Amino acid sequence: MSGPISSTANAGTVSRVNQTAILDVLRQNGPLSRQEIGARTGLSAATVNRLAGQLLRKGLVVADGHQPSTGGRPSILLRYSGRAHLVSVVHVGATRTEGALVDFDGAIVHRVRRPVVPDVLHAADRATIRLEEALSVVTELGAAAAERGQPSQAVGVAVAGVVDGADGRVTWAPALDWREVPVGSLLHDRTRLPVVVENDANVLAVGEHHRGAGQGVQDLVAVVLGTGIGVGIITGGRLHRGSRAAAGEIGYMLIDRSSLARLFPGFGDLESRVGSVGLARRARERGIAEPADRPLTAADVFDLVRSGSVEARALLEETLDYVALAVANLCTVLDPELVIAGGEMGEAADLITPGLRDRLVGRIPHVPRLAASALGDDAVIVGAAELAARLVSDFAYVQATR
Repeated sequence: MSGPISSTANAGTVSRVNQTAILDVLRQNGPLSRQEIGARTGLSAATVNRLAGQLLRKGLVVADGHQPSTGGRPSILLRYSGRAHLVSVVHVGATRTEGALVDFDGAIVHRVRRPVVPDVLHAADRATIRLEEALSVVTELGAAAAERGQPSQAVGVAVAGVVDGADGRVTWAPALDWREVPVGSLLHDRTRLPVVVENDANVLAVGEHHRGAGQGVQDLVAVVLGTGIGVGIITGGRLHRGSRAAAGEIGYMLIDRSSLARLFPGFGDLESRVGSVGLARRARERGIAEPADRPLTAADVFDLVRSGSVEARALLEETLDYVALAVANLCTVLDPELVIAGGEMGEAADLITPGLRDRLVGRIPHVPRLAASALGDDAVIVGAAELAARLVSDFAYVQATR
């Protein structure tokens, strides 16, 4: 017979949480003395001194001058610093693979961009080609980090697909033709580093929540429109992934009764209408010419709208109808404070957010605040870096008590 199960935290867990409290107040408030840290966190002077010493040795905290003296010895000010540590991040998108070295402050210090050759998009072995490309980019980032004298501490991967977070297995990514691909294990075997693999909409939501438009917001959704459409969900200040890590896969949202007459083994119903494939099909129906070397994208449609194309405007309005239906359903279920438009949609916020708001007002109980991604193209990279940094920071990312 097993003994009683304890739900209490051990000393190591308490220490990590208290370190988080110290780092959190320094990130939020800038340089503080040890006494001020104790006052803001509620930690004792002895605990602050001990943990501050550990954080100084790790390079996560640095001395930053002295507090003005009031008669006694001036207190040393401590400042959060993530510059000493780097993580490698790779974003495997439908048409390009992008890599970056990112420090713990969220600053990108090195980039690698690999556009996908058009022939690869339809190649029979594109799944293998894209996987090898991603592995190659991570190897290149590791070499670049070593040259800087700051070896990469962990790897973060963002993919447009469903990811089993337990072992970093991409269960289905239609744009890459990946099914049950053990990306996390493959990268760990190659780099010997901790690896986190996550859906790109999820990491965009994390990036915006920590360093972008969603700072200070506890409940938000980030809608990403590109080759497909997906949503990252933050609820209660935490990423919500669902029981099978497929929360936010709104590309598979069924739109009307006709959806029940079809099966969707690849792209889902909604993204078949508003993703790049669906946009290209509907553009052809309206007589809009596609680019010669690639499929039409949402960005192409937005550009045509700005140039005065009547056909493109009609296509945009229909796309907004579909997106608004999805966002309305999300809002009635999740009741978010904020909806962030990301991906190609975020780059055209002037065209997107007014149209979405007009379609929501009077049709759902509470219309959330709508905003464009503040981090733009870097949102996915920054979010993936945040998750990778959590693997090796030796502290739990929880909010300090305020």
